[in-house]
Amino acid sequence: MYSNSDVIKLAVGTLLFSFILTTSVLSADRAVYDKPDVEVPGHTIYGKVIKVQERDAAKHEWEVSVENAATGEVIALHLNRSTERREKEPDPAVGDRVVVKYDDSNKHALTFVKDAPIKP
Repeated sequence: MYSNSDVIKLAVGTLLFSFILTTSVLSADRAVYDKPDVEVPGHTIYGKVIKVQERDAAKHEWEVSVENAATGEVIALHLNRSTERREKEPDPAVGDRVVVKYDDSNKHALTFVKDAPIKP
């Protein structure tokens, strides 16, 4: 028969082995997910909002036209809840200076951040 000390040694060994195995599996899994995200492709523009058409206030969807400050080109963009914005930022308004990253294929704004006004 086994003595109490043999049973305790076996139990401690089993727990230690389980802990080591679990830690190694989780760390190997984490190595895959801890890699930095690949940057989402898109264009970034610095500009000014020249037109805002609210599609649905309840869903927070807008069609916004932004004039690119560098080129003067006007780009019509779609904003919705998936567009990243600062917390508690007011709805887009005409005249807002913005920094926008958007997907060129469907003109969806990935990020829409109001920029601080330039002081003279």
